[in-house]
Amino acid sequence: MRISCKAPAKVIISGEHSVVYGYPALVAAVDVYSRVIVETIDEFGPHEICSEKYGIGKVIGGALSGPSALKPLAKIINVFNESESFRGKLKVRVSSDIPPASGMGSSASISVALAYALLKIVYDDPPEEKVFKLAMEGERVAHANPSGVDVIAAIKGGLILFVKDKGFEKLEAGSGIFLLADSGMERNTREMVLKVASLKEKEPDLFNITMRSISDITVKISRVLQSDMIEAGKLMTLNHLLLSLLGVSNSRLDSIVWTSISSGAYGAKLTGAGGGGCVLILVDEKSLSQVEEALKSINVKSRVLKTVETGVRLEELD
Repeated sequence: MRISCKAPAKVIISGEHSVVYGYPALVAAVDVYSRVIVETIDEFGPHEICSEKYGIGKVIGGALSGPSALKPLAKIINVFNESESFRGKLKVRVSSDIPPASGMGSSASISVALAYALLKIVYDDPPEEKVFKLAMEGERVAHANPSGVDVIAAIKGGLILFVKDKGFEKLEAGSGIFLLADSGMERNTREMVLKVASLKEKEPDLFNITMRSISDITVKISRVLQSDMIEAGKLMTLNHLLLSLLGVSNSRLDSIVWTSISSGAYGAKLTGAGGGGCVLILVDEKSLSQVEEALKSINVKSRVLKTVETGVRLEELD
């Protein structure tokens, strides 16, 4: 049996970091994908993981022999074997168009695609709650304290208002254009999450005020994104300033934000954990080209993103 799945990337429009602590996040699944092919072999032996980016690993007796970057996938395979009593050998092939360490949920997209493909071996229509639970096993290895928002976006698709351990609401996408600008700096999600956790311990009052403010902004953006681009852009920029207070921005990200706004964008903010990765910019058709040109002038590559309403799904094999 061979099964191929694809799952979308995501961008957080508002609420990164605060979502870990039970506050809402506004997230959109976008038209950039990871792909996983799972092949079952009716024999015993080590499971094989082959990643275009990280190379080859083998899962033997529950342990991974190979690149450490494959540990989240090995964890998913091991949990699947135990929970579904799978007997046999697996060959897993992984590829992705999602830039790693960019804040676009690369690991979650791959984890969801793998979880869905594995569960498809057992279920005609894999239950979403099982896909979520299995994918989160990999995310807990990849990140210190994942909220689950990246996983939900990859499973469900569309525009989502998400609250950890409480659920989510699907919303209608607005008419604005999202431009994603790549800072060219990779960042470590775990490191940024731990940095924010450290601030919580050292300066709890500042932390709590900032988190409540981000939460209010997130809810307000979710209400105006469909109707008032000017207001939504201003709120996104305010969100960026609050993330800067948490210590997860830097001069490169700030430069991209202010260059975008000064060239006509409604607003801009870092997206994802921070420390590098990407900036999300809200523009309209009129300002799109001039913002793109301004970003080129500071050696920043950008691309237009489209929200996709469909999450993880099967693909036809050649």
